[in-house]
Order: sequence, then structure tokens, then C-alpha cells
Amino acid sequence: MFRIINNIIDRCFFTITFILGVQLPGLIIQYKHRLSGHLSEAELHLVQFQTLADRHYQGDLSAMIIKYQANSEPSIVNTAEIIKQLMLRVDYLQSQLSGVTNNAYIEQVYNFIIYADRTIIKDTLTDFSITIPLALNALVTGAVIAIVGLLIKEIVGYLIRVISKKMSSEKQLKKR
Repeated sequence: MFRIINNIIDRCFFTITFILGVQLPGLIIQYKHRLSGHLSEAELHLVQFQTLADRHYQGDLSAMIIKYQANSEPSIVNTAEIIKQLMLRVDYLQSQLSGVTNNAYIEQVYNFIIYADRTIIKDTLTDFSITIPLALNALVTGAVIAIVGLLIKEIVGYLIRVISKKMSSEKQLKKR
């Protein structure tokens, strides 16, 4: 009877982890869309400053920042800092987007898991809608995650059984 229940639990666990696993490609796609939106917005703001640099500093945004930093007016100095932060933001978002678009799928997954911006992931998850994609990479991802999850479950179960056997045999030795 225990074997039948364990088999049902294994199948349920596999199914749940498979469904969760196939969500990863969709989450990455929605993350890419959100990143693209953030990048477009940052570039839109930066291009306005670039236009000023084109008119007054021969297109050199760095020269404009240096000139703004040397200004005696605090609001102009603060604007230089805003421009610098905006340039850094554009570079950061471009590198984030590049990490999840310009590589092989497995590298995209790795970059997403290891390097993705946690705030943008959180925002993406807020608006995330669960889907069951039929794309090969989604199905393979789901299967791999489900198999790894099942293996981890089995290993943990085995370790618990070994530890409990050891503890019960130690109790029996102490009783003698």
C-alpha cells in the first residue's frame, strides 16, 4: 500500500514540477519584454540629453557632463549626476537584455537565474500569467526540472530513511 501511495506522490510531484518548469521560458520571455520597456524608456530620456550634447558639445555627452559638474548652480550639477546615472542605467539594461537574448537557450536560462535583475523579476512575476507552452525548449525545461526535482526528492527520502534507521538501531543498542 505504501508503494502505491509513494508512486502517486511521485507522479503528482513530477507533474507539478513539470508544469512549473515549463513556465520558465515564458517567464524569461516576459522578463525580456519588461527589460526592453525599461531600456526604451531610459534611452528615450537619454536621447534628450544627447540632443543637447549634439547642439552644444559636438555630440560629446561626457563633455556636457563635465561642464555641468563645473557649474556653480546646484541644479545643473545635479542634472550632470542624473545624466551619468541614466547612462549607467542604459548600459546595465542593455547588458541584462543581451544576457537573455544573444545566447543559446541554456545560456539564457543560466544568465536569467544567476544575473537577472531581482527587482525586474519581481515586477515580472507580479504581472506573470501562467501558460502551458508547447515549444520544445519549454517542454525540455519542464522535463529536466521535473526529473531533477524527483531525483532530489528521492535522495532526501533515502537520506531520511538511512538516518532514521541509524537512529533506531542506536536506540536499540542503548536499550541492551
